[in-house]
Amino acid sequence: MKTSAKVENVHVSSRKAGLVCALIRGKKVSQALTILQHCPDKTAKILLKLLSSAIANATNNHSMNGDKLYVYSCVANNGRTIKRAMPRAKGSSNMIRKRHSHLVVVLSDNPNERQMELKAIKAKQVNKAKKPVAKKEGK
Repeated sequence: MKTSAKVENVHVSSRKAGLVCALIRGKKVSQALTILQHCPDKTAKILLKLLSSAIANATNNHSMNGDKLYVYSCVANNGRTIKRAMPRAKGSSNMIRKRHSHLVVVLSDNPNERQMELKAIKAKQVNKAKKPVAKKEGK
């Protein structure tokens, strides 16, 4: 079973946040917490809080065992971009982009969750290929 937590419009670019997400993806929750506590990045503090929230969701709302949890996926998607102008020489200006991101952490307690999803996707593709296509009647 999977459970998730997300936070939107964090004032960190998604490229920088994605690097920290890659550090904890696929790790056990205890390892991920240790990694985030010792990472000096701004995103690590936000992800630490988000991961703690996801753990609380899993244990309280879905009655999952906290010892078996691992980070199924951790994603940093693009959020809004605030555009500002910076004055330059000879009356011109450059655009400053203040980027934001949406962070999503998904936890699972079943280590075979990904294989089960892949089997389900392949089964759908096989069924779709076997299904006959209805022909349109021409004029």
